[in-house]
Amino acid sequence: MVALALVSILALEWFKANYVIGVDEQEIKCIPGVDYVIGNLNDREIQRGQIYIVESEGLEPLFKNGTLLVKFLRALPGDRVTVNERGVFVNGEQVADAGLPNAEKLGREPADFYGERVLGEDEYWILGTTPESFDSRYWGSVTYDQIKARAYPIL
Repeated sequence: MVALALVSILALEWFKANYVIGVDEQEIKCIPGVDYVIGNLNDREIQRGQIYIVESEGLEPLFKNGTLLVKFLRALPGDRVTVNERGVFVNGEQVADAGLPNAEKLGREPADFYGERVLGEDEYWILGTTPESFDSRYWGSVTYDQIKARAYPIL
């Protein structure tokens, strides 16, 4: 019994050191049809269009620092990102629909978030799939250090 308990504890500790489980409890999903993801903490290879678990930083009061968010990585260092009344564009290609409904929740106008810029050396742009997603279109880029794991949908 003791040996089985010890093996179980060691297996659980190994899992916690290598993986994280994400649960999307929102009514409107950032990634439709995905309620759960598993993040591989050892897989942080950056690939455009893949899903990542990202640690929030400076997003209070909406999210405490350290809150884990699950989003698509849409733009890399050197990419030109444009946010306007027609949507979000990366290097001229539309990657998100128009609309910034969260602007009102932040006490601002959608036009406050419009703009265009080239991402710097350690800047990555992450987005959900719906205008309701609270993501880089509202708070800008994230750094590589904030990208904690590649995420894989499990349900």
